[in-house]
Amino acid sequence: MQGHLRAPGDGASARFVTQARLVRIRGQNVLFSASQHAIFALNDTAADIWRLLEEGKPAEAVARGIARDSFGARDAQGQVRAALGDWQRLGLIRPDISPRDVAAQGHVSQTLRVAGRSTRILYPKAHALPTMATFRHLEVGEGDADVVFQLVAHGGRLHLFRNGEWIVASAPNEMATILKGEMLNDVLRAATYELALHAAALLKNERLVLLCGEPGAGKTTLTLALVHAGFGFASDDVALLHADGRCVGLPFAPAVKSGAWPLLADYFPDLDAAPTFRRPDNRRVRYLAPNASTSVTTESWPVGSVILLHRDRAAQPGLYAIDPVDVLRGLVGGAFAPGGELGDTGFDVLARVIGAVKAYRLTYSGLDEAVGLIERACA
Repeated sequence: MQGHLRAPGDGASARFVTQARLVRIRGQNVLFSASQHAIFALNDTAADIWRLLEEGKPAEAVARGIARDSFGARDAQGQVRAALGDWQRLGLIRPDISPRDVAAQGHVSQTLRVAGRSTRILYPKAHALPTMATFRHLEVGEGDADVVFQLVAHGGRLHLFRNGEWIVASAPNEMATILKGEMLNDVLRAATYELALHAAALLKNERLVLLCGEPGAGKTTLTLALVHAGFGFASDDVALLHADGRCVGLPFAPAVKSGAWPLLADYFPDLDAAPTFRRPDNRRVRYLAPNASTSVTTESWPVGSVILLHRDRAAQPGLYAIDPVDVLRGLVGGAFAPGGELGDTGFDVLARVIGAVKAYRLTYSGLDEAVGLIERACA
């Protein structure tokens, strides 16, 4: 529209918050993003636009501010529009909005509980589904929340606030993954535990079976196959070890990568109809939230066995007893301790648990054979 500027998804009066620092080094304009540990070179026009944004000028005023005799109004608007679009995509600026500004949009509330932490999420009505359904199995009644996340729709993107503080913006189909990561981080920061184990956790005969392995070993895929076979679901990624030697899983819905969709089609015929989400790395995933609440356990349980996974299409399938020390190495390598460092107490608890469990290495290529081997070991 001639004579009027529209930033991507925003009006001419939109203001922006800068999230990087502009400096000039030997005649060069350099933008430094501390959160991304990245630098960006700007030409003089872009640097002028940035400085006006830092002053709190709205988009239209920024365009007027860079207009010159040799740089007309329409060209100025185009320069500003392009810069705002690029910088928003790069996460260098964000709209100057808050949850209070959009209270009239209308929201849907969902309260979840994971590892003793209560989280409330407020979704804009137009964007509640399908993200909300991803966490449905974790819902509890309304009550006081330890943390409140609010999503604000603005300019075709969703902006996530934690207790009123802006965190990140994303496309709507990326928000389920971002919320899952934020809730996981919140639990790891605030919950009481000795060690967070990078392992899937399943319940059988009132004891947990922990599955661990390198990336690509198939933890999530095998976890879902075992749930289909009747194992209780506790977690597909993280289990918290307590001082008494018991573990509690973090039962977020497993994220199934696109490569595993054909493998699970026979187990979960509805998987093809599940919504597709994108992770920040642009990989496609579908979340398989447990259908029945009876398959999800949020309690702590003793650990009965730990299985190191090794997927190998050429090897003979088998479940072999191994030295507990090998299991200890496997778990310590991917563990996270409160404060960032595994202390003597946490290590002693882990060593005591490992000394009492059955330790195995599972070599497999197909899911059916792996499930059969684990079922017989846990009988």
